[in-house]
Amino acid sequence: MNGRGTTNILLAIIAGVLLFGSAAVTGAIKWIAIIGGALLLIYAVVAFALYLLRETVKSLADAKVQGRDALVMTIFGLAAMVFLPIVGGYSLLLWLNGVPKPVNVVTDSWVGKTWLGILILGAVCIAISHLYTRRSDIIPALRYGFSLLIRSPLAPLFLSMYGWRKARTAGDGVISSAASAFLGLFFGLVFWLILVGIFAPMFGK
Repeated sequence: MNGRGTTNILLAIIAGVLLFGSAAVTGAIKWIAIIGGALLLIYAVVAFALYLLRETVKSLADAKVQGRDALVMTIFGLAAMVFLPIVGGYSLLLWLNGVPKPVNVVTDSWVGKTWLGILILGAVCIAISHLYTRRSDIIPALRYGFSLLIRSPLAPLFLSMYGWRKARTAGDGVISSAASAFLGLFFGLVFWLILVGIFAPMFGK
């Protein structure tokens, strides 16, 4: 604003004071400031909301290009993020009202249970989506795990043989191959101890 504009505003204020009194002019300026601040706050909120909306649409579009797994994860991630301010705002409101342990109160309320439900449902849907995408690998993985379970009592023997064969294939000498076999034996015994620690309490009962 140039100097002439500032002068005109000052003259208008002086004229208002002379015509209506200082109290009326001060009250008008106060209300103008309040209305201007409220409009500025509304503009900032709307601009931020539009920014979040654009970023959300962009994230969903990018996730859709990457595939179903990324899209499901993005959808539930955004849902949890959108609901998080509600949880935080409710907790803050309870804290301002002097409610003891507001976080626990929110957790036990419908707000906390809804947010928890979103997290659980999202985790289940993401897991199902990943399993469906990799459904062709499930049976081979189960077979491999079952074979490991069957061979687990012979883990020291198998790992020793594997270490020896791998070292000899790589061209190592007898001493180096024996060291690799001993290392396999060691890990096999460690695996035995882990199995004993897991299953011993079951058979002890």
